[in-house]
Parts: sequence; structure tokens; C-alpha cells
Amino acid sequence: MIYILYHPDDESEVKEELIPLLDGKEHKLVEYPNPEFKPENENVLITYLSDEYLREFLPRAANQNWPVGILPHPENLYTSKGLGISLKMGEAMDEILVAEESHKLDLLFCNEKPVFQAVNIGNAFIFSEEYKENSFFFEVKTFLKNIRRLSSLSHHSYLLKSDGEKLIQTSALGIIVVEHPLSSVVSRRLVTESAMNDGMFNVLILAPQNLFELLLFLLRSLIPIKKKLGKLPSFIGQIKISNLEIENSSQIEYTVDGQTDKAESIKLEVQPEVLCLKQVSTYCTDEKGADVKKSLKIDKLPTGQKRKELTKRTLPILPRATAEEFEDLFKVLRENAVTTSPYVIMMILSTLIATFGLFGNSSPVIIGAMILAPIIAPIVSFSMGMVRYDTQMLKTGFITILIGTGVSLLFAAAVSLIIPLKVLTSEIDARLSPTLLDMGIAVASGVAAAYAHAEEGIAKSLAGVAIAVALVPPLAVAGIGIGWWDWDVFSGAFLLYLTNMAGIIMFAGLTFLVLGFAPFKRARMGLVYTLIIIALILVPLSLSFNRIQQEASITKQLEGSTFNEVILRDVKVRFGTPLKVSLTLVGTESLEKEDMVDIKRQIEENIEQPIQLEVISARQF
Repeated sequence: MIYILYHPDDESEVKEELIPLLDGKEHKLVEYPNPEFKPENENVLITYLSDEYLREFLPRAANQNWPVGILPHPENLYTSKGLGISLKMGEAMDEILVAEESHKLDLLFCNEKPVFQAVNIGNAFIFSEEYKENSFFFEVKTFLKNIRRLSSLSHHSYLLKSDGEKLIQTSALGIIVVEHPLSSVVSRRLVTESAMNDGMFNVLILAPQNLFELLLFLLRSLIPIKKKLGKLPSFIGQIKISNLEIENSSQIEYTVDGQTDKAESIKLEVQPEVLCLKQVSTYCTDEKGADVKKSLKIDKLPTGQKRKELTKRTLPILPRATAEEFEDLFKVLRENAVTTSPYVIMMILSTLIATFGLFGNSSPVIIGAMILAPIIAPIVSFSMGMVRYDTQMLKTGFITILIGTGVSLLFAAAVSLIIPLKVLTSEIDARLSPTLLDMGIAVASGVAAAYAHAEEGIAKSLAGVAIAVALVPPLAVAGIGIGWWDWDVFSGAFLLYLTNMAGIIMFAGLTFLVLGFAPFKRARMGLVYTLIIIALILVPLSLSFNRIQQEASITKQLEGSTFNEVILRDVKVRFGTPLKVSLTLVGTESLEKEDMVDIKRQIEENIEQPIQLEVISARQF
């Protein structure tokens, strides 16, 4: 016997649409609600009811172990989707009639109410029970709707307990509870290895600490190609458990399958394998609850001081450091800003190594000097003093930088006076013409230096930052220029040093600002002053960059050219008065002085300016 439960308002639909689908099988119509109804054993109950009545009837059927089949109803928005049942009337009826055995499914309860799709607590706005399979345009619409709400989002504090034991006290925008991954738009991409009869449910704790990372996550969720996002985003905690209690100091607002409610605490519990479904469900597996273990992925959720600060205000646009993080970093940077004897000694040693490496034209030796140089530390401290407008740190850092600069210039000049060589090696020459490219390197290095100081786990990257920005080698070259009494050498190298230092100070400060270590109002004046300095430095850098472009153009024009059956090779051009051109001449016959003069004349006519020609070698072929 097949019993069909329906509400009297739906009687005409039942007789016109449902009865013909039974193919003449023996059946009986039962109006609902009917508290006296008790079917005979082994009979199938087919429901054509709304979500409201199914929430009442299914727990009762589970307690009585009644086999149930569920047909889609116009007001059944959550139950069929939540249980993985077909939303087409004909398919759902066929699934019921052909099913030879029943499936035992778990039932999730929230404060004693059955949950078929999801429980949303707080601002769990990115989840929607209205999700439509493969509807990209629907997801875009949801995304745009969520964007409008970003500015008003804030964290709430939650205490999570299980079996009376505290799991974590954290803060979050919201918490989402689903029994299986296909309950909502985002859970289907984050939750894996979950089924309706595994004895567990999944809790997703959404706790972004700034709007920027939340926005990135929302954009990533829009990608229609990959259905799984793979690794869980760092700001989302996940718990797989059989029972959970969520508390707050005030009443908690939550929704269960679209129904809004409030409570001082929320109790969630799974009753394993209680619902007897005489129907095919896409979520059923052979997995048993005893084989599934509780899992907690909550180590990255905000706790302590971070939790308290996030609950005080709306979600910031960019990351904000906590008082604890700021105190730890500020303590380190204050120590780095102070002039110490080890700092001076290491500056002397790194300068000596760099100077000898420059004279020896040895790149490995110069790189070693870069790693040893400690001057990057007070520069980063100075940048923090700038954004915090801490006059004491600014003063201390400036003095330390000044002492390091003076010591380096002094010892490099002394070495250049002792060594009886005045040779412009390629390593020295490479630091005499700074350009906008060097400013780009300084900018990236400044960001890296600040981030490496702020993130304790990557502080080991500071050696790489020191190599990238190379502060000591240009200082050593400037010192060599002093020893040689050569203004061109000193000015070019010292401009490179100032370029590196200004870029680091400015963009290390901006990085600290973005990471939340200083408010913009306090940093404004320091940033303005630094920006003015950078603007002044950019003028000669721009001129130098244009000069290099012209040098490259002339080099390209002359390389491989033929004058008097002589080919020009290895052409190098350097601006000066006049233009300096060094090259190798390759010809079939030996060249006389008159030939050299004629070639020089032709080159001058070709590039339309006088030159100083330096022939490195002349080869025959």
C-alpha cells in the first residue's frame, strides 16, 4: 500500500498530477496534518508537502522508522535540495516506485529543529540557500549583492563547545553549518568527503580580518571552471563534528533553512541514520559514522587580543596589526635604530670587503659584503618612525644611518688612497649611472624589507633583501670617488645610494601602513616629506635613464657596422664630453693610424656628434 500525504489545499494537484504517475498501484490519500495517522508496517509514505509541514512530519517519521518518499512541492525549497532528491515530479516518483530498499540518513537538528540545507549564524552572507546548479549568472548577482554590504560588516564573538568542553573562543563574521557540501554556494567548493549518513556535520567559520582578503575570496568563488577551491582559505575555520554548542554574550541571530530566529545559545546535533528514505538520494554513501573522525581546523582563527579588536569596529579595508603584533615589531625596530659597536664594526668590515671586491672586479666578494652590511636595519626603523611620526625613532635611526654612511665613506676612501690603482673596473662603472630602474629595485626591496620584519616567519629573507638593494657597494664606490678626488665617481655612486635609501624608506613605510601598523593621518606628513625627496632624486634619475637609452641606441647603431671594410664589434658607449666609444675593429688587413682617424671621422658623421674613440683591439680574419 502506498500512502500519499498532502495538504487539503493541494488536493486537485494530487489527483490530477500525482495519481496518474502511480501506474494503477494501490494507494490511499491521507490529508495532513493528521496526528492520528499510523501506517501499517512495510508500507511506503509519499509526501507532497511544503517545507513547513515536512519539518514537523519527517522527525516523527524518523522516530517511527517509517519509509518515506518525498515529492517536489512548490513550497518545498529546502527539503528536497537538502536531501539530494530530484526536483522533477516524474523523476522523483520513479525513484520512489523502483527503489527496492531504503536508505538510512542522518538528521541534523538546530535547537531541536531539523536542518535540511544550512544554518547561517551572523553575517554569513556569502551563502545562499537559493543556489541554482550551474547558474553562473546567479552567482554574479549574489556577488554584486554582497559587495553592497561589505562596508557594514563586523565580527561577533562566539564560544564553541562540544560535549561540555571548550573548543575555541573566536570572532567571526558568521558561521555556516551544513551536513554535506552541496548545501550552499561556497560549501560545495570547500567541504569534501562528507555524506548524509556519516554521523557528522560541517561547521565553516568565516573570519576574514579585512575586506580586501574577503573580496579576493568572493572573486575567486565566482570562477566557474573549478568547482573545488582546494586548500581552505586561511581565514575560514572548519570543524567536522557530531555535536556543537555556540554561545555569545548576547542573543545570537541565525537562520535555519531560511527561517530567522534568535537564541542565547545554539545547540547542533546529528541523530545518525534515523530517517528511512525509500528513494534515491545523491548524497547517500556506504560510509558509516563510526569510521569518521572529528576534525578541527581552527588554529588560524582570531583569538585573544585579535578577537577583541575585531569585535570593536567594522571590518577594515586593509589589514590592521594588533597591539601585541605592534609592540613586538616596535621593540625590534627600536633596538635596530640604535647605534651599537657591532653595527659600526660590521659596517667597517662590509665596506672593506666591498671596496676590495670593487677593485678586484669580483661579483661574489661584493655580494658577500651586501649580506654582511647591517645598514638596512636602521633604514627600516626610520621608515617605521616616519609612518608613526615617532620623533625619537626618527632621530635615533637618522643618526645611526648617518654614522654608517660616514664610516663607510671614510674607510672606502682610505682603501682607495692605500691601493696605488686608479682603474675604473666594470663593477665600479656599473654603479656610476643610476636610473629609474634602480628606483624600481629600491621600491620592491623596501616592500620586501618591511614585510620580512612584520612577518616573523620570513625574517630569513632579509639577506635576500640586502643583496637586492645593495646599499654598501655604491657607498664604497662613493668613498673611492672621494679618495680619487673624482666628482663624477662620487656623485654618481652617492646618487645610487640615496636612490636606494629613499625608495626603501618610502615604500617600507607604505607597507607598514598597509599592514595596519600606523594610521594614515599620523603617517601623512612623513610620507609627504619622503615623497618630496624622492621627487628630487627622480629628476637626475630620469636624465640618467634617458642618457642610457641614447647610449643603447648609439651602440645598436654602431654594432656590426662596416667602415672601410672594417667591422665594428663589442661596441660600448658612455656619455661624457666628448662621447666615449670603445670597440673592437675586425678587418682583413692590419690598420694604420690614418685608418683609425678615418674610421673615427666616419663614426662621428654617422652619429652626428664628436667622440673619443678607444680601440680595445684590432683583429684580422
